[in-house]
Amino acid sequence: MGNVIGIDVGGTFTDAVVIRSDGSMVSAKTPSTPPDYSEGVLNAIDLLAAELGCDVADLLADTDHIAHGTTSSLNALVMGKVPRIGFVTTQGHRDSIFIMNVEGRYLGRPQHELQDIMTQTKPRGLVERRLAREVVERIDRAGTVIVPLNEDDAKAVIREVLAEGVKAIAISLLWSFRNPAHEQRLIALPIRRRLLPFEAERGGHPVRRAQHGSCPGRKRACHHAHRDL
Repeated sequence: MGNVIGIDVGGTFTDAVVIRSDGSMVSAKTPSTPPDYSEGVLNAIDLLAAELGCDVADLLADTDHIAHGTTSSLNALVMGKVPRIGFVTTQGHRDSIFIMNVEGRYLGRPQHELQDIMTQTKPRGLVERRLAREVVERIDRAGTVIVPLNEDDAKAVIREVLAEGVKAIAISLLWSFRNPAHEQRLIALPIRRRLLPFEAERGGHPVRRAQHGSCPGRKRACHHAHRDL
């Protein structure tokens, strides 16, 4: 197996590490470069190559995988500095992304707070409730279509959400990973498609991906880094 490179883009620094086929590791740190974070990513790769005593072309030629993380995106999410997006799911399941599971109520909290049930609150939702909508359709766990997608209803829902000025729409239909037919039918509409199975624990994933993907600076940085590499 060849090299594996990991890069994390933070708000202040971009960190990179390369794991070589013999198990040895080399790391590098360089300032992040907003709004075009790709410059910091490429600088980090330059530093890795310098540490190894080779040029970037040789480093990348011997690399099988590059993993890219963005702490800056997590910071934006936590601080609420992300674009407004919509969320569309199967009829009857809209509230799944607003229902907090048990872990969300106790992780990182002291015992005395956990015992005071009346003062417990949920964090704000990833998407505004008014922008979370439903479409008429249903596929079961075997991938069988139980209720056909109502395309007229879906178009109306999409138009209503877009009229709110959202930057993207995350779509996650029930059991779509077993049968993506309904999500594929929505591709022709002017929406941001997110092909992820919808479960209570995973329903927020397409929302976060849409928020991150619709940030102009981060979207441009990913495109530039991919192009230049």
